[in-house]
Order: sequence, then structure tokens, then C-alpha cells
Amino acid sequence: MIYGLAVIVVFLLLLQDFLLVALLQMNFEKYDEAQKPDFPKVSVLIPCRNEAQNLPRCLDSIEKLDYPKDSIQFVFGNDRSTDGTADILQKWVNVHPNSIMVEITEGDQKRRNGKANALSQMDKVAVGEFFLFTDADCAVSPQWINSMLLAQKSTGSGIVTGITHIGSDLLFGKMQAFDWWLSLGMVKVINDLGISVTSMGNNMLITKEAYDSVGGFEGIPFSLTEDFEMGKAIEKNGYKAIHHVSGENLVETLPQQNLKGLLGQRKRWMYGAMKLPLYWRAVLAMQVLFFPAIIFLCFLQPFEGVNVWLVKVAIQSLFIYRFAFKTDQKLRISTLFLFEIYYLFTSWSTIVYYFWPSKTDWKGRKYG
Repeated sequence: MIYGLAVIVVFLLLLQDFLLVALLQMNFEKYDEAQKPDFPKVSVLIPCRNEAQNLPRCLDSIEKLDYPKDSIQFVFGNDRSTDGTADILQKWVNVHPNSIMVEITEGDQKRRNGKANALSQMDKVAVGEFFLFTDADCAVSPQWINSMLLAQKSTGSGIVTGITHIGSDLLFGKMQAFDWWLSLGMVKVINDLGISVTSMGNNMLITKEAYDSVGGFEGIPFSLTEDFEMGKAIEKNGYKAIHHVSGENLVETLPQQNLKGLLGQRKRWMYGAMKLPLYWRAVLAMQVLFFPAIIFLCFLQPFEGVNVWLVKVAIQSLFIYRFAFKTDQKLRISTLFLFEIYYLFTSWSTIVYYFWPSKTDWKGRKYG
């Protein structure tokens, strides 16, 4: 009985991974970036809480944006920082007349998480026709705004989710990067089938019309994944949601520095994942259940089990490699094979940590 279940789980996972590769190749939606931009007014919203170490990199990247300066408004939120964040932002704002810093006041944590609270105050001064969102630990590409706007223009969507990758030369950071490529690749494949899954707050565009239709971040339910709730609310109001993947709109973020930070981040994401539709949770569950199933088969039939496992790793690696290549990123196949060990450990430790009776620490605030 157990042997039969293990075989079924392994077969379904291999089939799932094969379909992901096939759909990525045959059904990938690439939105027209060759149109002529008309440079509408945009507001770029960047909430900041104790980001003094990361802000210089972020500010340097937005300095290089290839978009008319008089058509961009930068809105920064200093969310009660205790480091040098406020000073860095104030100096930058003083020499950039198209920017403003909002001092964030503490909100009701039962109604909105810290980031949603900051954005709900920042949107009061945002004047653009389109709102673009990123984080202070991110670096955007020069064509980021143009690429996101042109994808929106070609589809008439209310919300556009971009693509983010982790930049790191360390092995732990590279493993996190592969994890992001795999997860976001699955999101892209599902979205291109016409099924919206989630949005991502560090690389996101929302039309002001769609944003106002849900009452902004004040109008959505409390969630530790406010970007997921925002995307869901906007789509519920009848607006189209797309996932735009291109080298032009690629945003680079930073990895978690240690296992504790990684598990804390994943625990927060799990709150959003548990609210996903049943079919999507089944897809994620299949990824996790594969490991005990294949280990059981390897114990009973080592040769066959190991070879099946290698086939799975090969297909998975091909998917990650091909998806990253869509953004002009070339990954090392040899390192990709190490990812399976990392993935086995983190997938199961995340589940244990999620159900562990502890609060979620996010930027020094406790939730749960």
C-alpha cells in the first residue's frame, strides 16, 4: 500500500515537472516591449524600515532609470527606522525635487501589517496614473518602468507582477536564488494558463484606477502577505492580472543571511500559500511529498530509486535554467544539482517551522 502510494507521488511529480518544462516552452506569454511609450506620470513607492545598509544600492539603481524625471514621483516611507535610514532618505530627497519622504506613524497591527500600514500612508501623496512598488533592498533595471508600463499597455491589465531574482556570490544565496526561479517559474506557467496565483510586492505595477477600486491597502483584509491580498482583491474587482517576465523588468533583491532569517521569511509566505486555491496547494504539496516518497523507494530499490531521482533533478534543473534564461540570466547547471539537497531540507523545515507555535518576526514586529 505504502509502496504504491510512493510510486504514484513520484510519478505525478515527474509528470508535473515535465508539464512545467513543456508549458514554459510552448505557452510562455511574452508581452510587447517594442511599443512606443507615452511616458504617463508614475509614482514609485518604496517603504523603508531600518534599511540604511541597503538604501544606497537601491537609490543608485533608481537614479539610472531610463524614464523622464518629470514623469516620475518617488515616494519613500520611513517606517519608524532606528538606524540612519531617515538621514539617507532626507539627503536624497533634498536634491531630487520629484521625491518625497513620508514619516510613517504606527498603525493597528490587527488591521494591517507594518508594510501595508506604511503603503496606506504613502499612497495619500502619490499622484501618478500608475503605482510601481519595490523594496529598499532591491535594485531595479534601467528599463524597469518602461517594461512594466508597456506590458500593462499591451494587455489592459490592472496589475502587473514583475520578476525578481536573488543576487549573491555565496552558495547559500545561490540556493535561495534557484528556489525563487523555481517558485516564480511555476507561478508564471500557471498565470499564462489564465489562472492568477499571486503578486509580488517588490516588483509590482497597479493602475491607480484598480488600486482605488479596492480602497488601497486600507481596503484589503489583514495578511502577512499583503501583496497576495492586493492582487486577489484587484482581480476580484474584474481587473486582469498578468505576470511579466523579461530581462528588462528584472529586479534584483538580496538573500537571507542565515537559516533563521530564511525560515522566518518562508513562514510568512506560508500564511499566504495556505490561502491559495486547492489545486495550487496540491502542486506545492506534490513538490514536498516527493522527498519521503523517493527516499522510501531508494531504500527498497536503490538503483531504480536513485535513477528516478536523478531524472527528476534533471527535469527540474532544465526548468529553472530555461526560466532564468527568459530574463537573459545564465545559471550553472552543475550548481543546480546541489539545489536538490537544499530544497529537501528547506521544504520540510519550513513546514515544521510554520506549525511551530511561535510568532512571525518581520522587521522587528511580531505577528501571529
